[in-house]
Amino acid sequence: MLVLTLAAQMAVLATLGFASPVEKRTPGAIVVPIRSKAPMHTRSGDEKIFNKAAALAEKATVVKKYNRSAKGPAASTAPAKRSAPVENFDINTLRKRATSGKEVLTDDYDGIDELYYGPISIGTPAQGTTVDFDTGSSDLWVPTSACSGCFGNTYKTASSSTYKGSSTPFSITYEDGSEADGTVATDTVTIVGITVPNQGFGAVTSESGGFGSGPNAGLLGLGFPANAETGKTPWFINAANEGLLTSNIFSFYMARNGASGSELCIGCTDSAKFSGSITYYPLSTAATSGTQYYWNIVSAGFTYNSGTSSGAFSAVIDSGTTLIYIPTTYAKALYAMIPGAKSAASTVGAGFYSFPCSSASTLAPIQLKLGSAYYAVNMADFNLGQVSSGSSSCVGGIIGEDIGGSGANQLAIIGDEWIKSWYSVFDYANLRVGFATALH
Repeated sequence: MLVLTLAAQMAVLATLGFASPVEKRTPGAIVVPIRSKAPMHTRSGDEKIFNKAAALAEKATVVKKYNRSAKGPAASTAPAKRSAPVENFDINTLRKRATSGKEVLTDDYDGIDELYYGPISIGTPAQGTTVDFDTGSSDLWVPTSACSGCFGNTYKTASSSTYKGSSTPFSITYEDGSEADGTVATDTVTIVGITVPNQGFGAVTSESGGFGSGPNAGLLGLGFPANAETGKTPWFINAANEGLLTSNIFSFYMARNGASGSELCIGCTDSAKFSGSITYYPLSTAATSGTQYYWNIVSAGFTYNSGTSSGAFSAVIDSGTTLIYIPTTYAKALYAMIPGAKSAASTVGAGFYSFPCSSASTLAPIQLKLGSAYYAVNMADFNLGQVSSGSSSCVGGIIGEDIGGSGANQLAIIGDEWIKSWYSVFDYANLRVGFATALH
């Protein structure tokens, strides 16, 4: 989602994604440009029409993503060294010391902001590719040049002097039929100037279903080691543990509707992207049997017009998911508060609801309650469009789906639909997530 300003950054472009590996670095912070991909709805003249196939495919992906058993890191993985960060380290201050860079990308927005992705490089010499930056998973995987059915810039393992393969299989399969298969490998991985040597990843040799449709070539998980299918420590955790970052945080700003400026700030926040102060909430492992798999926090649930809560849950802040998924009984309770809303199970699928399109501009706020504060969903993002061309019913962007646990320990997946409104800071040093009003 972006066209990022060039603004005198050409001098540093040589280091932005194709840097040579280094043994030691001055701790730094970087801005990764990210953009969105395919639509969750289509346009027909002035009509905004719900894309049923895309929505059902994502729902299946989310179900599988949060119900598979991860292997976690090998027992020899070094313990986390979560050094205290510089609080709210602002990239605008760091830029004055000329230790960061920014590059220009164009937006391929087409209707809805489904997925945000950006550049990385892998190998020696560096080979560029693109990944979905996903806080809801923990693996890095990229397609190799030997890949069947793969999309985007592939990675030539034979061309990298630092590549180390293995016979350990790597496979991810989702309920929509999407599948990526290959083997576990290691190589040098660089994200705009920050280099992690010997990074474990899935070297993919076969893709099918949605994985092969792009526009991103691969995926980089920003979750915790316990959730890694490869059994390898995630790239960001390695960068933090090795002292490569000015602050052991990363933050997301997601633009909407073709506007410029989407970015992932690694080791920093960007005060130009939000207003007010950042309010933090501690991570919780109550819903995951004491193990930190996700960036999840306690929530009292969603409300309509600041009324009764739909029900408490553990909210996973997931940059790799488009929509919002909450327990089915809670979704039913929430939509019961919305005038004219009804189940769309027969026309769309289980867990989906519709509401009168005529009321789309007059609906009261739908808000996620964290602590004593309320964080609203932008109603234009909530409205996924008409059920079909000419329909008077529109599909809501909060879906009912039961994912693990019971009661307040059920998981809810809070995706980009909500994150776009709230600048989101993921603090590894203090195991917390913070939010401030995103500027659009």
